[in-house]
Amino acid sequence: MKLNENELQSFVMAELNTYDLNDLSLNTELALKEIRDELLEELEDLNSDDTKQARLDYFKVQGAKKDDYREKLIEVEKDKAVIYGIRNMGGNPEIPFIQIRPNFSISSKEESLKIYDLIKEDFKLFKPLYLSFQAVRKAHADFYGSVHMIARTSELINKEKWPHEDSIEFTNISDDSYYDWYTKGYEEFHTDHPELKNKVTINSSESMKDTLLKLVTLGGERIGLIAGEESNFLGNSGVYFHEIFISKKWKGKGLAKAIQRKFVEIFCSELDFVWGTIDCNNLPSYKTASSNGRRPVRYECFVNLK
Repeated sequence: MKLNENELQSFVMAELNTYDLNDLSLNTELALKEIRDELLEELEDLNSDDTKQARLDYFKVQGAKKDDYREKLIEVEKDKAVIYGIRNMGGNPEIPFIQIRPNFSISSKEESLKIYDLIKEDFKLFKPLYLSFQAVRKAHADFYGSVHMIARTSELINKEKWPHEDSIEFTNISDDSYYDWYTKGYEEFHTDHPELKNKVTINSSESMKDTLLKLVTLGGERIGLIAGEESNFLGNSGVYFHEIFISKKWKGKGLAKAIQRKFVEIFCSELDFVWGTIDCNNLPSYKTASSNGRRPVRYECFVNLK
């Protein structure tokens, strides 16, 4: 797929407008450059022969060809176009969906379904269950996936401390010995919340190796772990949270909030933003982020196709 400069700029501006950046004092020039670079990189990767072949081999959709996995571009009307492609929720072969990225704003389920009518023939083999798009607020959709939540670092650090926060300690994790304990904790969580099994998934040990990964103890007892990574938010410096995990015994005591605040104060105070994506159905994580001043700025919207 080749986008001319005007087309590329239209998609970049539209994507910036899927974020609510009010009151964040964010450098817009850096944000536009970051979106542009990531869009070009993502399109190049998804349309590469290696990636298309890898997806074909992994998902094993009967009758599919390598090029069925490429990202495509369609003009829906004058000056309005959409980039679209097939995805799988949580990498699950049983949950295919179509992701659309328009160069204009979509604010309703009805608008998205009009686009689907133009592209649905491309996806007959995949039998997609949903259509997804990003929106600056909760649009009229059937359900919502991940939500970007963000706060300025300084504001999070200035939140009131948990009364026993001084007893929280962080220690380095140097090997994979923690992983069985971590996995067991997630299995307990999925037993208690089966509806989140395909949405709130466990991180692989490999994916957390390059993060700032810390074991959390309270009074010498292991209670959880936290993994953050220095990662720009729209080109502005920030820390992205991959994981804040609390053992079942210690849930509901305000510890996740305290752990996040103290971690940021110790390891990330010089960065501008604290951010991450949280599944809208994961209410404990959503409430923890909200209580630390992180607010939703972007919603992943899903529309049922069945």
